[in-house]
Amino acid sequence: MIPACLSEYRSLVPVLNDVVEWSLLRKWTLSEVYRVRLRTGESRIIKWGGNEMAGEASIYRELVHPLQIKAPQIFEYVELKDSGVMIMEDAGHTNLEVEPQPTHFLEAARELARLRARATINVEKMLPKPIIDTYFVSMGQFLDLLDDLLQSEKLADAEVLQNLKTALPYHLERLYQTAPVTLVHHDYHAKNLVIGHRGIMPIDWALAYLSPHLGDLYCLITEAEAYSNLAREDILTAYLEAVDIPVDQLNWQVSVGGLCWLIKTLRWLVYGGTEIIPGSEAWIPDLMSDVEQLYQGIST
Repeated sequence: MIPACLSEYRSLVPVLNDVVEWSLLRKWTLSEVYRVRLRTGESRIIKWGGNEMAGEASIYRELVHPLQIKAPQIFEYVELKDSGVMIMEDAGHTNLEVEPQPTHFLEAARELARLRARATINVEKMLPKPIIDTYFVSMGQFLDLLDDLLQSEKLADAEVLQNLKTALPYHLERLYQTAPVTLVHHDYHAKNLVIGHRGIMPIDWALAYLSPHLGDLYCLITEAEAYSNLAREDILTAYLEAVDIPVDQLNWQVSVGGLCWLIKTLRWLVYGGTEIIPGSEAWIPDLMSDVEQLYQGIST
């Protein structure tokens, strides 16, 4: 039976009527994801998004696909007033969360390096300036997000955020002056790294934007340590196989990128994200501990 969130799309998306099997992959307040089998035997991923979660197709169309990086194909997209449905390629059934072998995490590091290098080349070549302006997140915007955290009910008294407000501008200015603008996935986690016939494919680009920071590699390092006992140095070594950068500079970029990722993620959580993702309130203390650790690292 067709899910309730998709019923009003039956006349607009004919493929919905060809589905013979529905498998729920994710169900949040404003997002539902299904793997489906069609009468032809083919499989597809169908994503429904409500309100702020409805614009993912635009990110694929305007940002991800023009940069010519590895990402799922979109077959069809329909948007109504306050929701949207996207029919996508099924990139594979297995991800790094299900099969957390060290070799997969190491390849994910190499894929990230290749992805960023390709995007760096294609940003100016393939993207119109209005698109770049739309998706570019500046150092000033990260500092504004930090200010928002300091004004929030949950984190206004966090000493580490006060300290970061003083220390971070120098590091962001250095980063934005020395590293090229490229594509940031912003959710480069094991659950979004699919193991397929084309190697590791990152999926779920709903949060992607343009920036020089390396928060994606920071996220991969933390999960490689948790899932497969790989050390930070192992992931950095794999990344360096595909990119030429001094290891001390890479370490610094990962720390600054981690702070960028944490600031943006915490800002989203404390201003409404906890209402969208069940149980995400419990993430905040651990994320703040990570902020403290990274702050200490760039302050020494």
